Amino acid sequence: MTYGIGNTTLVEAEDLEEYFGIDNLYLKLEGENPTGTHKDRLAIQHVDDAIIRDYNTITVGSCGNYGVAMSFVANKSKLDCHIYIPKKYTGDLVETIKRYGAEIHRVDGGYEEAVEASRENAKKNDWYDANPGGKNTPISLVAYVDVAEEIQEELGKPPRTVSVAVGNGTTLAGLHLGFRLLWRKDRAEHIPNMLGASSLGNNAIVETIRQGKREMLQLSPEDITESEVNEPLLNWNSLDGQEAINAIYDTEGLAVGLDDEELVHYKELLLEKEGIDCLPASASALGALEKFVDEKKDDPDIHVVVLTSGEKNVRS
Repeated sequence: MTYGIGNTTLVEAEDLEEYFGIDNLYLKLEGENPTGTHKDRLAIQHVDDAIIRDYNTITVGSCGNYGVAMSFVANKSKLDCHIYIPKKYTGDLVETIKRYGAEIHRVDGGYEEAVEASRENAKKNDWYDANPGGKNTPISLVAYVDVAEEIQEELGKPPRTVSVAVGNGTTLAGLHLGFRLLWRKDRAEHIPNMLGASSLGNNAIVETIRQGKREMLQLSPEDITESEVNEPLLNWNSLDGQEAINAIYDTEGLAVGLDDEELVHYKELLLEKEGIDCLPASASALGALEKFVDEKKDDPDIHVVVLTSGEKNVRS
């Protein structure tokens, strides 16, 4: 099954190259997927696994994009779908989820509570649990192996760095797995430095690395500060966070925390320089790249920023 998922554009960002003072910067435009984000790749991987394992119903906890992606793919694949969403979530993606036919359940608390409710009902009702973390983590990571392979195929070699926004850490860990598999198969001469960006003080992955720890810390939910800008990045207990932390340390990468003003800056920078309109959370990956290259202005190596949402009309 594909449904038009994957094989997204890798475009050279010439104006951003000049802005950052580097020679080779490419943007991977995951917003070209059918529902507009990289989450389509995750959804189709789990739906495929659910069908193979003879499940009739699939469930996830979500604050928006993953719920849309899962409801879209489940609808195409004739699976019943149950999405658990925090009651306080007010985004307009709920109506999109309903349009694809999924049943929505509102949950007290935040994202983590929505995931827990989804998990509990999966066990009780014998539904497929497509949430990050737990026994299905390997399936989730494999969903992003194709992104690494697509980048490698386009460039002909692995880039120096790959930068992406982190919430649960699934995307970064999956990208790292993809490049590691290419390296182990002697198809790549090295594994890129993995760079992650998130909301300052509001993400367990970034805070763990900021404190120099190797075992993921759990933040206090009461200390998380949510805004319209940072909401997709918030995670006091990143469910695939340990895998992402391992990937960053393994590749001598870095994790960067950005405040709301910085998140908006990178969103506006992308729009101004490259004509790409995406969420501030997605644009945060530029912040991690800028920190990495700050002392390497003459670096001739190739850098890739994976934009988890946002499109560019490459014909214009």
